[in-house]
Amino acid sequence: MFRRDPIAISPIKGTYTNSYKTQSKSSYHEWIKFFLSALIPLMIGVFTIVTTMLQQKLSDQQREQDKEDARLFRLQSDHQTDILRQETVFDTYIDDISAILMENEVQHLVHIRIKTLTSLRQLDPERKQHLLLFLYESGLIYHHSTKPISSLLRVNYVNFNDIFFKGTMENQCSFLRLYLHEAYLSNSSFIDCYIDRGNFSNAIMYKATFFNTLLIRSSFKFASLVKANFNKSKLAGIDFSGASLVESIFTGTLWKEGNVNFMNANLTGAIISNEQLHNSTLYNCILPNGTWGLIYTKNLVVNGDVEQNCTANGSNFSSGWDVSNTGEMKVFAYSTRNLTKTLGECYFRVTSFYNSRKVVYAVQTIILERFSLLISTGLARYHASADIQCFGSQYVIIELYFIDFNGLRYPVVSSGSVSGTEMESIEMSDIVPLDVRSVRMFITFIVKSNSNSPIDKDYCICDNVKFSITKT
Repeated sequence: MFRRDPIAISPIKGTYTNSYKTQSKSSYHEWIKFFLSALIPLMIGVFTIVTTMLQQKLSDQQREQDKEDARLFRLQSDHQTDILRQETVFDTYIDDISAILMENEVQHLVHIRIKTLTSLRQLDPERKQHLLLFLYESGLIYHHSTKPISSLLRVNYVNFNDIFFKGTMENQCSFLRLYLHEAYLSNSSFIDCYIDRGNFSNAIMYKATFFNTLLIRSSFKFASLVKANFNKSKLAGIDFSGASLVESIFTGTLWKEGNVNFMNANLTGAIISNEQLHNSTLYNCILPNGTWGLIYTKNLVVNGDVEQNCTANGSNFSSGWDVSNTGEMKVFAYSTRNLTKTLGECYFRVTSFYNSRKVVYAVQTIILERFSLLISTGLARYHASADIQCFGSQYVIIELYFIDFNGLRYPVVSSGSVSGTEMESIEMSDIVPLDVRSVRMFITFIVKSNSNSPIDKDYCICDNVKFSITKT
């Protein structure tokens, strides 16, 4: 039998595995070497980039810091320059005005006003305060009762905005007869002060503050006091008539009954208690809740019923009235049979000194400023009337000339009488135009041109002349 030799199997698998491991290890080392060789320049590159960026950032920061330092330096320099400029303006103003006052001439007030207006535009609030004190101490805005207004400095539109006064034990804040009519005083402050007989009428005082201040016998007529603050102040004899007090504050403010006048004022949104309102005059005003207070509806004609000094034969009388140069006004007593509660005891006639004069008149100007708020809303209605009785050829015309705040007249409104044996009432009524501030009421007595009757036969009698305002 044949004998087979065993087949020898070579270890191919093991050899392949070892070879693969050796080859892999070699590749791994090569990659490590490659990575390490590349890492160094990469790190150098990254370091270079980061360093460059940091240097750039530091450089930018340094430039910004330099710019900021330069800006602050300029601001400080500008501030110092501005302070020096303001000091120069203020010192020059004081020197110039002092020199002018030494001359003691009233006509220099115009020059002082111009200097004041131009200087105040260049001053900060602190120097404005010093300038106001200088004017006050110099008597230019101190209104003594013996001095006419014409002797004072006109401060209308003068800029005293942002001035600040605060009384202390060392420096008291006290003003007597301070005259700041129509001045600009927005954001001004008077804290712990004493103000007596001050005149702030028509001033612009937005957000003005009168805190813990004693205000007595002072006028704020027609001042703009929107958002003004009167906290914890004491008021006596204060006139706010016509003022705008929208959103003003009276928290803790004290005054006694009848000591504050809010007639014709706008109190919309004001913080004010019912007790404070009760102690105030509130005719023709808008209350804090937006409603109207009582409207003053009484007769505005002075001596329209002439119920004084009348006699059967007539006595001269013209109180409240202006009479034409060629005429005279006389007051007569009604006879007993004509005496009535409606007509009263007296009537008046206007007659001419000369028979040739056919027209004479009596006129009265009625100021309507206490109704300006109501008029400006278009809610004011006027009512004019007079009782007339004419004899012979004479008749009466009543004419109303409404005048606005610029002094311009509206077209005349008129109504006439007729001759007759009975007393008749002439009446007129309409809405008052929005910008009207006064009315001139003419009562004209006219004799017809063709009349040849004696003067005592052609005449009219007049009584109960009335003009009043109501709210529509």
